[in-house]
Amino acid sequence: MDLFASAWMTRSLGESVSALYLEQEVGIFAGGWNGCLKHWDAEGELMWTAILPDRITVLALHGGNVFATAGLHVVCLEAATGEQRWSYALEGSADSLSVFDNHLYAVSSVYDIEHNDFLESAVWNFSFDGTMNWIQRMDERPWTILEYNSKLWIGLGRPKCGFSAIDTKGELTHTSTDTDSPITCGSSTPSSMLFGHANGAVSDEKGKILFLEQSSIETLYAISKGYIATLEDGTLLYRKADTEVWAESGTPVTAQTGGFLYQGQPTHWSGRWSGTQGTIEVRNLNTGELLTSSQSGRCESSASDSTRIALGFETGEVCLWEQDMFERRMSKDSQMEKKDERKSALQEKLRALRDR
Repeated sequence: MDLFASAWMTRSLGESVSALYLEQEVGIFAGGWNGCLKHWDAEGELMWTAILPDRITVLALHGGNVFATAGLHVVCLEAATGEQRWSYALEGSADSLSVFDNHLYAVSSVYDIEHNDFLESAVWNFSFDGTMNWIQRMDERPWTILEYNSKLWIGLGRPKCGFSAIDTKGELTHTSTDTDSPITCGSSTPSSMLFGHANGAVSDEKGKILFLEQSSIETLYAISKGYIATLEDGTLLYRKADTEVWAESGTPVTAQTGGFLYQGQPTHWSGRWSGTQGTIEVRNLNTGELLTSSQSGRCESSASDSTRIALGFETGEVCLWEQDMFERRMSKDSQMEKKDERKSALQEKLRALRDR
C-alpha cells in the first residue's frame, strides 16, 4: 500500500517540521525549525498561523493555552486564535516543558562551545499567566522530564546521573541507578517509568537495570511490562520483561510512536533515514510483522491519539492517517493482491496447457 496516498490529510508547514501535538477533538499543532506554528482543526481546516522567535521543539496544550519551547523562550499562545499571551526568555536553550499540577515546568541548558559541554541547567516553574515562581539550577542537564506516580521526574546527565523527583517548591529528591551512565531519554505509563542510558542500559523507577542493549538508547516507548527502544546503531526492538519479542535492524530511526489498532492489534510507526532516503514503516506492535512501508523524506517528529497518527517531515509536510481509512485501504490492497495471485495462477495454467 502507498502510505501517502492513503493519508487522511496532508498539509504543509512551509518549513521543516520539528514538533507535533495531536488531540482528537482539537486537531493538530505543528511547529517548525524557523519558528512557524500552525493549527489545523479536527477536520483539517487551517485555523491560524503564528511566528515564534526560534525553532520549536516541544508543544503542549492545557486549559485553552498552547505552550511551546522556541529557542531561548517559553511561549504561551491562545489555542483558539494563536494570539501570544506571554513569552519568557530562559537562561540558555529551552529544551523541554511539561504541564503538571496546574503549573508549567520548563527545562533549560547552557552549552559552552569552547568546552564542548553543558555548563549549567535548570528547571523553571511558571503559573499559567506567565509568572515565574522559582528556578532550580543544577550542574547536570535534564535530558528528559516525565510524569509518573503523581510526581514529576527528570533524568540526568553527568556528573550526578540518575534521576530526581522535583516537587512544587523546586526541591529535588535524587535516585541513583545501577549504572553511572548518563540518561538519554525516558518514557512512562501509569504503572512504570523507564529511562534509557548512553551505554545501552534501560532502568526502571527504582534505578534497577532491566536490560543492557547493544548500543546507546536513542528513544524509548514504554508499554505494559515492556518497551520499544530505538538504538544508536539503527536497531528497533520490542522487549517484554527479559524477552526480546522482536528486533529489526536498519538505518537510523528518526521517530517512533505507538499507533491505532489494525485488525484488533496495536500498530507501531517509525521513520528511518539513510542520509539520502527516508522510509516509513508500520508494524504490528505485538509481533513486529511489517504491515506496510513507503519511501519518504526525513521524518522529524510524530504524534498519535486513539484513532489517528501524525508524522512531520523535513520537507515541511504534515501527514495524518485515520484508523478507519487505513483499515479500508489495507483491506482493498489485500483483496487486489489476492485477485492478482489468482490471475497469475490461471495464466500459468493456460501457459501449461498451451505447451502440451
